[in-house]
Amino acid sequence: MKAFFQGWVVAILVMAAALAGKIQAVISKDVKTGNFLLAQTQIKADELELAVALPDLAEVFFKKGDSSSGRVIGIDAQEQALSIERSGKTATIPLSQIQKVVFKNGALVYRSNRQQIIRGERERPTGQPVTWSGIPLNTFTVKNSTQGQAVVKLKPPVVSTAQLQGIQSVAKNRQYVVDEIQFNSQQRTINIQATPY
Repeated sequence: MKAFFQGWVVAILVMAAALAGKIQAVISKDVKTGNFLLAQTQIKADELELAVALPDLAEVFFKKGDSSSGRVIGIDAQEQALSIERSGKTATIPLSQIQKVVFKNGALVYRSNRQQIIRGERERPTGQPVTWSGIPLNTFTVKNSTQGQAVVKLKPPVVSTAQLQGIQSVAKNRQYVVDEIQFNSQQRTINIQATPY
């Protein structure tokens, strides 16, 4: 009888060791898969799709010296044109004619959560203005023209990975508001100056 129990104990220990080996193999396989997914996430971390706000009144300065004002409702990368709206009428302007677009300081701005900001006396910036230069034109999209919601994709070499992390940490609880846009129609790029609020 004693030998019978010893046989069972040995059999149970052998089965437990075999199960432990299988569990270890499964865990190590998951760890490898997890590391692979982590590596993919780090690659994705080199690109940031950032929501930015466009104040509802902009002044478009032309290279010839005159200007026009209105709400920026779209930028067409294919046609290389800026669309503005004023008094219910839409105007489309070739980017090659534009020196810069300056957004008015006292104009109404909507955060991505639809909360209103009026820059100037009521709302003060919570950070220093930043400039992102050489952004490909097709990476800037106006998503909601009535509330001035736009998205810009930022990645190296426009901004470094360290800068991306800083921008992302600021954007967690603040809204980047665009102050100025300049176009380079030959290189199909834009420069954006924005300030966090």
